Amino acid sequence: MHSTDSGTTTSSASVSLDGTTSRWLILWGLSVWLSIAVLLRLAGHVLLSPTNPLLLTGFFLSVLPLMAAVTYPVYWWLGLSTDARRSAAALMSIPGMFLDVLLVLFAGTVFPAMSTEAVVNFGAILLFGYAIVLVTGFVPLRR
Repeated sequence: MHSTDSGTTTSSASVSLDGTTSRWLILWGLSVWLSIAVLLRLAGHVLLSPTNPLLLTGFFLSVLPLMAAVTYPVYWWLGLSTDARRSAAALMSIPGMFLDVLLVLFAGTVFPAMSTEAVVNFGAILLFGYAIVLVTGFVPLRR
């Protein structure tokens, strides 16, 4: 909100989260990223293997509720407005996206048990997961 010359208050189109909330959102996103990276380091060669399409499909489908479960409660807990959720979704996503560039580039080292075909599935599931997190910033979910 900001004041105008006439003394009335209008709402501002821009949304900013305070520094503490922004840092917390970034750390939350990185915590989720680290958890998923460890899971995929340990079991990605099985979960993402193209030799088991049923398991792969199930894993892809599980991403939708899992990403919703790590975003919507954060928005509610912080009491974020619809506009602030968009910024929050970006803050939770972007640091992990940058780190995932390294994971994909060095997949042979980071995920030695993962086949080349599984790395392709890894890239696809990354994009799918980040897209879901970003969409949660725009699509409100009723509690």
